[in-house]
Amino acid sequence: MTRHFPLLSTALVALALVGVMVIPAGTARANGVPVPVQLKYIDLSNWGPEDATGNAELMFAEGILRLEASGLERLSGRLYQVWLVNSEAGDAISAGRFNAAVDGSVDFTGTLPPLSDFGFDLLILTVEPEPDDAPQPTEDRSIGGYFSLVGQPGADGNQAAAGGLGAPGQLPNTGDPGLIADLVRFGALLGAMSLSVFVGLRLGRRAA
Repeated sequence: MTRHFPLLSTALVALALVGVMVIPAGTARANGVPVPVQLKYIDLSNWGPEDATGNAELMFAEGILRLEASGLERLSGRLYQVWLVNSEAGDAISAGRFNAAVDGSVDFTGTLPPLSDFGFDLLILTVEPEPDDAPQPTEDRSIGGYFSLVGQPGADGNQAAAGGLGAPGQLPNTGDPGLIADLVRFGALLGAMSLSVFVGLRLGRRAA
């Protein structure tokens, strides 16, 4: 019976390596902490009531955006569209469309697309035609707000650079640095597990 213990021990070591090498990678990319964004008439805003305000919550782990606002104009033949923007690069991706209620209030839940990087630092509402065949935001910009993602330097209120928001937006690069890191970790994990099993078999044979 003693000869089986080395193999069992190495298997447990391999499982421990799985916990150490795999779990931190997922935690670093989606820690589940909502990112709050205060919405108001900012330096990029050029359309709609200047006293409109709101709050948004970005929940990247769940892929959910929650947005509440008041004081917005109810639209006819057009809709508000909410964008996540990398103000430095000018990239913009949509997180949904909605209209304000008659009293100017908004209670909207949208879907957050997967992000390939953490450079996005601005949430802003634009006014878009309905239907709308253009993939980029218009230049009619309502309230917005800057935010900072974990581990990244964020913009400070209206002092952030506007980037290329006025130009046609682009979808962000789909290459995911986190995925590359995960593949490297996985390769190292397979090597460690193979070595552990090999050592365990050799020790088991010696014990026999």
